[in-house]
Amino acid sequence: MNKRKLTLGLLAISLLMATWVGSRLWAGKTNIYTSLETFQRVLQITRDTYVREVALDSMIQDAMNGMLRELDPYSMYMSPKDFENLNISMQGEFGGLGITIAIADDWLTIISPLEGTPASEAGLQAGDRIVEIEGESTEGITTDEAVSKLRGEPGTDVTISIWRNGWDEPMEFTITRKIIKLNAVNYVAKLTPEVGYVKFSKFSRTAREEVEEAIDSLFRKEGIEKLILDVRMNSGGYLGEGVDVSDLFLERDREIVQTRGRIPQSFRTYRAHEDPLFGDYPLIVLANRGSASAAEILTGALQDWERALVLGDTTFGKGSVQTLYPLADSGRLKLTTAHWYTPAGRCIDRHRAEIEGNGNETPTLHTLGKRKRPLYAGGAIAPDVYVETEKLLELTRKFAGKRVFFAYAVDYLSKHPDIAPDFPVTDEILAGLVREARKREVEFTDAEFEETKKQLRYYLRLEIATQEWGEEGRYQAILAEDPVVKKALELLSKAESTAELFSYAK
Repeated sequence: MNKRKLTLGLLAISLLMATWVGSRLWAGKTNIYTSLETFQRVLQITRDTYVREVALDSMIQDAMNGMLRELDPYSMYMSPKDFENLNISMQGEFGGLGITIAIADDWLTIISPLEGTPASEAGLQAGDRIVEIEGESTEGITTDEAVSKLRGEPGTDVTISIWRNGWDEPMEFTITRKIIKLNAVNYVAKLTPEVGYVKFSKFSRTAREEVEEAIDSLFRKEGIEKLILDVRMNSGGYLGEGVDVSDLFLERDREIVQTRGRIPQSFRTYRAHEDPLFGDYPLIVLANRGSASAAEILTGALQDWERALVLGDTTFGKGSVQTLYPLADSGRLKLTTAHWYTPAGRCIDRHRAEIEGNGNETPTLHTLGKRKRPLYAGGAIAPDVYVETEKLLELTRKFAGKRVFFAYAVDYLSKHPDIAPDFPVTDEILAGLVREARKREVEFTDAEFEETKKQLRYYLRLEIATQEWGEEGRYQAILAEDPVVKKALELLSKAESTAELFSYAK
């Protein structure tokens, strides 16, 4: 009898719980239905009675993006045109400025200007905010809306207003669009008899193939024994390419990255599936604030496994997975569904770390090799060796913004067609640069000029070398002065093995 009563009691409790859960679910559904009905009513009243005619499609798109923007900077509605632009940016050619952009602190922000493009020639920098495009504020704009405004036919101009930290007010730039070619590897060189250099700027669909070809040519044809892999200003790209490129350096079956989200399908572990190309040689990765996304997967994996020493600055911290869901209008819902974690367990995403209040001051994890080096888990990838780079001075920025370097280089090369690659930038040449600046109404004092003289020499040499010898000349001029590359060469010159390399980096 007692057993029967117990069974009936449990059944009654179960029925009560089911009724309570069902009522809560129905209440939740009712609230959603009520909200949707309210939204539909607002649209109807606006369409019928607003003071002027409105485009409901645009209003609905704005509403969707407003809703998604509350989640994170990367979730958004993509129109069919936006989706087409995304595909072009990852695998084709287009007319544009050559910048990678994102929403940061609710503002359209430059992650990195691609080298040798109109954006870099104009002096735009990582962290710059684009506050206006053609006189219209970018506040509230999505990255895909911005891309559609910034791209256009090669040879056409676009005017943007830039605000940079430390400026009192924005500055206007009118930039001419050019064809942007999306090569993954920009430059390959043998810097010393032992050290090779690969400038790797984009995780496009051909990234693995291009990086492998570059490394193969350096080791097999040039006979190098050590490598510098430069992913500064590499804004990333496909997760799969990030995994495949990492596979060139890590031992088979070693973890490269994990994705973790709310739903079971978002939990995945990616591992190296081949033996490393050319074994375990001394390797340094150069990174900075412009290194993002798949570049951080690569950098984080190599750092965690003590495969490479990371030099430079802390990366951008874009460590999330966006899944594209097809919609009825042929557009896409781009929704963040997971975050990226390095093999040691660091979440790469800076936005998530900031929301959760995790700092980046104290090491909380360690590398997975025998050295157990401390790692910081507050978002992004911090370098093993921090190397400060020279900041662009105000007068240099003014010269770049007014295209003083470009105009003077054109004039100088027209008068000196037989210039040698090791040409000096003399005081006489600088005097000519000053005259060009005055002609273009750039205002500055003698004291400002003296303070900036060294930097002006460098950027003028860079412009002349680029115009005269193209990308080859540009990179030779950059690498000759680059403090991060110089530090990498200093460390590699003493290290005959990976173990030695880490021993020199305190």
